[in-house]
Amino acid sequence: MCRRGLLVAGLMLAGLAFGAESPDEACTVSDIQPEMIDLDKPRDQLARQSNLVIPPGAKIGSIRIIQRPIFDTSDPKQDNFLYHALNTLNTPTWESALRSQLVFVEGDIYSPGLLEESERVLRQREYLTAAWVGVTRLCGDEVEVSVLARDTWTLLPTLGITRSGGDNTTNAGISDPNFLGSGKSLGISYTKDPDRSETSVFVDDPNVIGSHWQAGFSYDDRSDGRGRSAYLERPFFSDRANWRFGVAGVDDVREESRYVGAQAIADYRRSREYFSIDGGWRLAERNERQLRLLAGYRYEAFGFQPLPDQPALDVLPDDRTLSYPWIGFDYRQNRFREMTNLTRLQRVEDVRDGFLWRTELGYSGSGLGATEDRVVLNMSFQDSLLATETNYASYGLSQSGTYRLDQDRVENLLGTLSLEYFHGGSVRWTGWYTSLAFTAARNLTADQQLLIGGENGLRGYPSEYQQGDRRVLWTLERRYFPDWHPFKLFRMGGVVFVDAGRAWFADGQSNGPAGGVLRDVGVGLRLASSRVEVQRMLHFDLAFPLDGDDSIDALQVLLRGRSRF
Repeated sequence: MCRRGLLVAGLMLAGLAFGAESPDEACTVSDIQPEMIDLDKPRDQLARQSNLVIPPGAKIGSIRIIQRPIFDTSDPKQDNFLYHALNTLNTPTWESALRSQLVFVEGDIYSPGLLEESERVLRQREYLTAAWVGVTRLCGDEVEVSVLARDTWTLLPTLGITRSGGDNTTNAGISDPNFLGSGKSLGISYTKDPDRSETSVFVDDPNVIGSHWQAGFSYDDRSDGRGRSAYLERPFFSDRANWRFGVAGVDDVREESRYVGAQAIADYRRSREYFSIDGGWRLAERNERQLRLLAGYRYEAFGFQPLPDQPALDVLPDDRTLSYPWIGFDYRQNRFREMTNLTRLQRVEDVRDGFLWRTELGYSGSGLGATEDRVVLNMSFQDSLLATETNYASYGLSQSGTYRLDQDRVENLLGTLSLEYFHGGSVRWTGWYTSLAFTAARNLTADQQLLIGGENGLRGYPSEYQQGDRRVLWTLERRYFPDWHPFKLFRMGGVVFVDAGRAWFADGQSNGPAGGVLRDVGVGLRLASSRVEVQRMLHFDLAFPLDGDDSIDALQVLLRGRSRF
């Protein structure tokens, strides 16, 4: 009897096992898998989209992290002793560090926007060269999300020289934006420029204890002062985050100069103390448009002292303190487009295909410790005019300044209107770029100057060559993006450019040795590593000034590190 019962039970279990489907049989695998994606080809990343049809209400059941080393030694072109050694010496980014960057977790309702936003966050990290996030498996009402990322070599000693506007800057140091694979950044550096020498130490943690809180501090020991800063914040880490909070402080002392015709005519000591605490709340969202409420308190104190053995300034800035609560709003359109070869070399770039408007209004009163009663108003607006596969155009408007109630006038009022246009680089190896910016200022204090020269866009001229309360700058560039990848280490680009601009005073004051419009032409080389410090590129420009006085060299050589093309 027992044997018969065991036989029946065994047959029943066998029948159940035979009739049941295995987990793999109940799942559908995407045609696109991370192994197929070439992270050295940005257009390949954009083209690889999942073919799965995700049912409404599906959940994210699992998150799979796939990390690629710096060099793919399975590729014969990268299979050598040096690349093997660098892979071995590099500490891979912790999986927990990558997971903490994502704006979704297992169990969340699936939304394509969550995956797209996580890609944007990962692409901003200095320790990654590229990232891809996609659905790779559908099992009933649950999806598997795969996160593909490739490390970059981050422990980098630096020793170099930068030349811009006729001035040289030397630097040396060591930094690591991915210390031991943790995603945390630290470094020490020494810099010497025409104004000062400076030794700096900094630490930055973008995900404190694996959370979305961020913290950091820096200390600067200068030949003419010091600098200290620290912050702690929980930002709007995602478009879907409901709140933010931040607190920050700065203590900075340095010597500053006033310039006339690229010459420093007098130096003075400036001290700045700054403290801020603020919060924000997401109020509403509709049709990709989101409204956030912002509020906080700021304290900012400036002190000025003459230096011994220096020519006396005609007007030494008055000490001023602003202490004010403020309220504002952030209204944005959360729509983006992925493009290539706009400001980077052969990298996927995320550009906002919509508007972003932020406004702050505060009242700085003597009852709160301010030196005068002021109304503080800051505003910025940015919007895209055109965003297609081959074209991207945007414009922006910004304004900052205060209104002094005791003198019934504005002070340090600054407004800028700018336009940018890119054409062709996303699908061809050549492209056009042009930009136009106009800035107007009113009632600037003596420590504030509106300058133009080699350091801020007019590449054929010395730094601070003209000054005024109006400034205009136009740039036109023909850019070259060859799909050439020597040793799988570098990307190269070229540029032919024309700059034209001027700074002047509306009341006709002298604005420098050459008062008219300044023009230059030139050629340049761009060099960006695809494996080391990928967020910056080397700029080498030769600029020929077409105007100016006899003191200007006929050729300006500029050697700089920049984050944009």
